[in-house]
Amino acid sequence: MPAKEPASRRTSTARKRPTAKEPAAIRRLNKSLDAAQDALAALRKDVTKDVSAGARDLYRDLHGFVKDARRDSGKLSRALQRDVEQLQKRLARASQTTRPSRAGARGKTPGRSTTKRATSRSASRSRTR
Repeated sequence: MPAKEPASRRTSTARKRPTAKEPAAIRRLNKSLDAAQDALAALRKDVTKDVSAGARDLYRDLHGFVKDARRDSGKLSRALQRDVEQLQKRLARASQTTRPSRAGARGKTPGRSTTKRATSRSASRSRTR
């Protein structure tokens, strides 16, 4: 039995695995965010103690922003998948519901009555005259 991978290693490979139901735009976004994370990891070597504290803070802020964007893109992808699945279920239920046939009900279609009812305003006018 193979040894269990560490959690950090599993998450890094899991984020690169595309989901078949993901829209192409989400896949492109995730690919770009992955590339940005890789570039920031390579840039980290250059952000050492030799640079100013302001540069380190900016790097840290940018790294956090890209990390949050990657996490949120995953949430968006899952939310879109849930919405699509729910819509598909609704469509399936709607197509399964039996609707009454119009052929047998042509003679007696429930509709609006041709007689007019007196509204309270018109009824009160006719009484006062």
